[in-house]
Amino acid sequence: MNTTHDSYNDWHSHVHGQDSLAEILLEQWHQDALNLAGSVSGLDLLEVGCGAGDFSLHLAKLGARVVGTDFSTKAIEIAESKRDSQASTAKYQVADAQSLPFNDQSFGLVLSCECLEHVPDPSKALTEMYRVLRPGGRLILTTENYSNGMLIYWMMAWMQRKPFNSGAGVQPIEHFFLYWRVLRMMRKAGFIPGRMSAAHYVFFALPGTHPHTFVREHIGSPRLARFLKPFARHMTFELCKPQA
Repeated sequence: MNTTHDSYNDWHSHVHGQDSLAEILLEQWHQDALNLAGSVSGLDLLEVGCGAGDFSLHLAKLGARVVGTDFSTKAIEIAESKRDSQASTAKYQVADAQSLPFNDQSFGLVLSCECLEHVPDPSKALTEMYRVLRPGGRLILTTENYSNGMLIYWMMAWMQRKPFNSGAGVQPIEHFFLYWRVLRMMRKAGFIPGRMSAAHYVFFALPGTHPHTFVREHIGSPRLARFLKPFARHMTFELCKPQA
């Protein structure tokens, strides 16, 4: 785990080390997560895999009592610098998603964006997120899906015996996720799947081109969008913990 920890410190230094402390940087999946989360004002909220902390800062501005966690000490260092610059109420803590340092039923809402595919044991991370949720609480989670044109890049990496690059650089851990596999893991952890949204459709890919070259972010037709959800690259799930 120490080697993985060091690798993620290096990765965050490279990707986020030059971030502006005066600007909150959000991605499309953050907005997708917010759309399913609804109002977060007044909630005790945990973000698992907060990275450089931008989404936690935004959630705190919306009135949530936020704790952001990440495995990487460098990521938390950057997040705390941004928090201090923003004079935010967000709190940060170094923590392993597979062994969260919180009591059972500590949070009413957990959010995790583009983290699950990068932890050594995704099923264990889901079980931990379930544990720290209160009965009736929700997990809003976004993750990758490769039942689409991204398969070509995976095949190329495998044939060339090179690490897979999703377009944002090679990460120390990158699980091969398909919609159906992720759904099974969520149900096994005890969650009841609720709503789901999808974005970033990669219908076609060419070796030697960037993964974002042939992309359609959203599908206009609601009926077609429902049919194509399992084939979008970015999936956003609303998962509920049953009432006791």
